[in-house]
Amino acid sequence: MVEAFGFLRTDLCFKAVLMLLALGLRPAMALAPCPSQSELLAKAKVVVEARVKSMSIGESGMLLTENYPTRMIRADLQIKKVIKGEFAGEEATVYGVLFPPGPFRELFEMAWLGGLGLNDTFEWELSRQELGDTGIAFYSMNQCIYYKFPDDVADSDTGHAARANDAPLSPIK
Repeated sequence: MVEAFGFLRTDLCFKAVLMLLALGLRPAMALAPCPSQSELLAKAKVVVEARVKSMSIGESGMLLTENYPTRMIRADLQIKKVIKGEFAGEEATVYGVLFPPGPFRELFEMAWLGGLGLNDTFEWELSRQELGDTGIAFYSMNQCIYYKFPDDVADSDTGHAARANDAPLSPIK
């Protein structure tokens, strides 16, 4: 009799974990949707046209709280021109974690296209984030920020990914 209840308890725990995975662990469910790209562009302070020089995912080396991911994305951008606001540099480094919002697939595609002479530049808001009162700041990719990618990488109306029946990005025919 005890064995039957043990099986029931295990089965119930398994189903509860599956339900939590299916319903409760979707990151986007807890986040409010970002405003439209036109609204984000209107609010943006600095928008640049850029090319991805390099991109990597790795350990951040930062001492973080227990529930915060230590793996981060780093994208080194080569600034081609300033579209809105002021930015004096020729390069910028943008950091983020693998949680929404963030156009990670598009950035990796742009890194792949970089330097091929194809449509390899895109528009990106440099969203400066201060770390408290330390005087330390960084550019974040995990905000609701303005971005617009070329049509062959993203949907031209939204700047977001266009995945259904995409044409290959290869210049080889």
